[in-house]
Amino acid sequence: MNVLVIPDIHAPCMHPKAISFLKKIEKKYKCTKVVGVGDLVDWSSVSYHEKDPSMPSASEEFKNAWKQVRQVHKAFPKVEFLIGNHDALPARKANMVGLPEEAIYNFKDLWQLDGWNVHPRYAKIFVDGVQYRHGDSGKGGLMAAHKNAQAEFCSVVQGHLHSQAGVVYHANQQSIVFGMQVGCLVQHDHPAMAYGKVYSNKPILGCGVVLNGKTAIFEPMNL
Repeated sequence: MNVLVIPDIHAPCMHPKAISFLKKIEKKYKCTKVVGVGDLVDWSSVSYHEKDPSMPSASEEFKNAWKQVRQVHKAFPKVEFLIGNHDALPARKANMVGLPEEAIYNFKDLWQLDGWNVHPRYAKIFVDGVQYRHGDSGKGGLMAAHKNAQAEFCSVVQGHLHSQAGVVYHANQQSIVFGMQVGCLVQHDHPAMAYGKVYSNKPILGCGVVLNGKTAIFEPMNL
């Protein structure tokens, strides 16, 4: 099967053309399955990054994120979704003060993602032998997905690292595997993304496609 890979979106920081771009790519490759590799929402108001003083309250951020999440859910009603480090921020904060899991909303219930199969943070799922993960575990550095593919002895697709995108293949005498970083679809000048200004590498906008578990394609979003 052909898989559309939704990268980090970070609602309410989603790029305004993100959904139309994703639908275009889904149609282009006749994708029959959708995998979201995490960070559907940003939660800048409760993150561990320094806060931009122009950012709204946590309540306002939630309302703004809600509108974008609803748009994503309407466009893609069935998704295999992997919780990312930003998606998990409320649970991480609750854990810091000793609150049990039962005291906070389940991610799927909170965002009303009926039809989505939501996997916990650090989960790895397989489709046609390809491993999908958020990307905040395992190997890091340049083209981390390729390093994880070598370490896992299988093809790996991941997000998390906004400034990394593309596909690297690795072969031995028995097989060939790939590692694909899928970039992101964030509005890079949004105040919540201000922490990235200090880095030389900037977000790469686009998404990934995997064809029958054999071929990986990164599709850049040309503005």
